[in-house]
Amino acid sequence: MIIEIDDPQDPRLDDYCLLDDQAARRTREGDDFFIAEGYVSIDRVVDSGHRLRSVLVTPSRVERISARVPGLVDGDTPLYVMTRDLMAHAVGFDLHRGVVASADRRPVPTVADIAASSAKRVAVLVGLNDAENVGVISRAARALGIDALVLDPTCTDAYSRRTVRVSMGEVLHLTVARSNDWPGDLDVLHRAGFESWAMTPASDAIDLWSIEPHERAERLAIVVGAEGPGLDDATMRATTRRVRIPIRPDVDSLNVGHAAAITFAATSRT
Repeated sequence: MIIEIDDPQDPRLDDYCLLDDQAARRTREGDDFFIAEGYVSIDRVVDSGHRLRSVLVTPSRVERISARVPGLVDGDTPLYVMTRDLMAHAVGFDLHRGVVASADRRPVPTVADIAASSAKRVAVLVGLNDAENVGVISRAARALGIDALVLDPTCTDAYSRRTVRVSMGEVLHLTVARSNDWPGDLDVLHRAGFESWAMTPASDAIDLWSIEPHERAERLAIVVGAEGPGLDDATMRATTRRVRIPIRPDVDSLNVGHAAAITFAATSRT
C-alpha cells in the first residue's frame, strides 16, 4: 500500500489538511479521527489499539516507519509518500518530522461510564484551553497511575495533534470522557464512591502533604483548572475537598501541568 502522491490537493490527503488550524481541525475531525505526529506518537497509536487510517511520510522516512509499524507495507493501511515541499503545501506548514498518521477515535465514554468502570483515580480538567498543558497532564497521568481523564465542556480536545504529540502519545492509553453536565457530573462520580479534590493555591485549603493515604477515599477525582482563573466557584462548591500544594509565599502559583503531576505523585503513595 505504498502510494506516491505528487498533488497536495489529492483528496486522499483530506485527513491532513490545515493541521496548524486548531479550530478547523476540531470541526474536521469531530469524534471520528485524530492525528499523531512523529514516530513515538504513532507507536502509541499502534500499541494502544487504535486503528490507523493512513500514514503520510517523506521518502526518507519510508524504511523507518515500515520497520516500526508491523504489516504497514503489506497490509491495507495506505502509506502515502510525498516530498517535504509538497507535504508542507498539503498540511499547511513545514512538518519537519516528515511522518504523520491519521487514526480512528474510539467511542467517547460518558462520566457515568467512568464511574461504573474499575477506575480508582481520575483527573478532571476544567476550562483548560492550552493543548500543551493537556498533553503534559496526560503524560504525567499515564506515568503516575491515573486511570482516566474527564474533560468539562469547555476543555480543549485531548486528542488534538499537539496534545497527542506533547503527551508522547500516552493520552491514547487513557480513557477520556467529556462531561455534558458540569459541574453536575461530579455528583455522578460521588455517587460511585469518588472523593473529589479541587486543587487551588488558596491559603485556607488543606495542605496536600498533610493528607495521609488512609485519610483519602479509595476512589479519587483530582480536579484542576486553567492557569490564571483556576477553578470556578460552582466547581469549587461541588467538590468534597479543597486542596493546595504548599509553595513559597513569594511565588504566585505553579504551572497546571506541574501541579497536576505533583498531586498525582502524592496520591500514588500507599
